[in-house]
Amino acid sequence: MKMDNNNTPSAVKQKLQTRTRRSQGTSIAELAGILLVLFIFFAFPLMNLCALGLRSSLLISSAKEASIRASKSLTYSVAPSGVAGNNVPAIQVAQETVKAYLANFNGVKATSVQVGIVTVNNSNGTKSGPVYSALPTTDTTFGNTYYLDVVVTGQAEPLASYSGGMLGSIPGLTSPIQLVCHGQRVFENPKGLTL
Repeated sequence: MKMDNNNTPSAVKQKLQTRTRRSQGTSIAELAGILLVLFIFFAFPLMNLCALGLRSSLLISSAKEASIRASKSLTYSVAPSGVAGNNVPAIQVAQETVKAYLANFNGVKATSVQVGIVTVNNSNGTKSGPVYSALPTTDTTFGNTYYLDVVVTGQAEPLASYSGGMLGSIPGLTSPIQLVCHGQRVFENPKGLTL
């Protein structure tokens, strides 16, 4: 009986190994495409979301920092006369603080900064305000507590914006997201709120 060389056990084993290598090679070649699709549909939107979160927190922090610094001013809107040193009104301090804070970062900007006065009655806890002008009088006999409320309106941009297509306008994905952030702090010199 004549034996065919192609049907020997070693030849069959070699054919099986060749088929296995080919299927492994195909899997490796397809892996790059699959990873690219996963990156585009999962990782890139997550990076966009992380950038939005970071930029939003910068806007929130600028409002808080502005309220902290502005609460230490001697007056609300008018520079005090006859006071030694550089004493800037609270409104100006808040605006300059927000501007300086956000100047160091890309993708976030403040469109407006408002500084208001919130009055809290200490006896019954009622709150009034915010009022965006100097108060006519202040009760400095522990009847009221006065807060400086800094409202920063701004926008945070995503890491990369998509334009056009069927998505339309989606804040945070295809366009910047609009934010309104508050920072409140007790005003340290209540008499100055009348100026």
